[in-house]
Amino acid sequence: MRKILFLTFLPVIALKGGEISFSSLKTAALDHSHRLKLRSIDTRIEESRLNTIYASLYPQLSLGYSSEYSKSFDSTSSSSGNITVADMTISPNTLYKNSLALRLNYELYRFGTTLKQIEISEKEISIKRLEECNEEVRLYQELLEHYASGQKADAENRHKTRMHSLRKELYALKQRLYTAGKESRVSVGDEAIRLIDLEREIEKSKMTYEENLIALSKLAHTDLDTDTTRLLPFEPLAPSIKNPDFDTVVQSRRYKEKILQKNAEISMLQRSQLPTVSLYSSYYLYGSDSHNGNDALNAIRPNSWNAGVSLRWSLFEGFKYRHESSRLGYELQRLQEEYALAKREFDYETQTKQQQIERLTLLTQNETDALGQIRTKIAMTQRLRAQGEADALSEVSVKLEGIERELTLEIEEIQKGYEAYALKLHHTEVETCAMR
Repeated sequence: MRKILFLTFLPVIALKGGEISFSSLKTAALDHSHRLKLRSIDTRIEESRLNTIYASLYPQLSLGYSSEYSKSFDSTSSSSGNITVADMTISPNTLYKNSLALRLNYELYRFGTTLKQIEISEKEISIKRLEECNEEVRLYQELLEHYASGQKADAENRHKTRMHSLRKELYALKQRLYTAGKESRVSVGDEAIRLIDLEREIEKSKMTYEENLIALSKLAHTDLDTDTTRLLPFEPLAPSIKNPDFDTVVQSRRYKEKILQKNAEISMLQRSQLPTVSLYSSYYLYGSDSHNGNDALNAIRPNSWNAGVSLRWSLFEGFKYRHESSRLGYELQRLQEEYALAKREFDYETQTKQQQIERLTLLTQNETDALGQIRTKIAMTQRLRAQGEADALSEVSVKLEGIERELTLEIEEIQKGYEAYALKLHHTEVETCAMR
């Protein structure tokens, strides 16, 4: 057995041992989780993308320069102008030409399309933040499951180790009784089998405990010593709300933001069918020479400028708008159905967990009462044995029953604490998340 679980593939904080609480592991996981950092980076990526969209609200200014040499094969041509054929411009002269152009373009009006893009991007940022919060809840849920499983394995190991000592004592007693002819060989053999099975269960509980510590070490980025680490009981929690509002939890807020985002996409698609009005302006400098490139460069002078307003309106795109509109409508319908399903599952899980906590509360109370009776029975059996009215087998059997009751009670208490924390995580609100 390895004494130290050293996770060399992870950056870890200081070596941990002794008593560890669930809250301390949550804090360590929050500070060091790569999963949460990745979600945080996703949010920042969307924030940068939003800034890119904001940039489209400003005018676009560009500077262009070109240097060209054109050779005419018609030596008799003396035209100073260019010849245009379809989309080609042909120079009729042999010239060195240089041009410099400063261009301004500004979209004056797009019927709110750009603003809708901004709205969609802002909703995406909100969704990413909610996903970051949701990732935090999932991380805590994994920690909770391994923590509770580790507690149960530790309880089984401790109580079954005590039972093992009593089973050995019981086995020795039955062997002596068998020698004296007061116990059957079958009974002695059955006790030996129970002893072997108990040893296997103890070893299995040790392995389970170590496996859960490894998982906790990975999630919290903390090395845990298997020999000295003890998982403390869950801290008491305030009673959960009986009828929590689904609209306040992370999952609901995420679906609402997605629905609002999809509505914005539909609105943007509709607005994209309207014209785009733009302002443009250019300032040209031009120079040319028939014989020398340097002279053409030196001859660059202001040539002309222009300014105008353009309108672009897409009248037909091969039914693309209709199909895109249909797709967005179905996606919105799907999100609304997912929201309704999530709400129904939330209410069902809340009711189930609350009933489980109530049932475990009743079970632990009954088990506590039964354990009290067993302890009274143990004390009575010890007095009877001291008076010679009970044998050693009866006393050991009653003690074994008492330890089994103690183990059952501790397991139920652990499960009750687990369900309470799981219910709290189930009801997590955005405001409680430690988003980066």
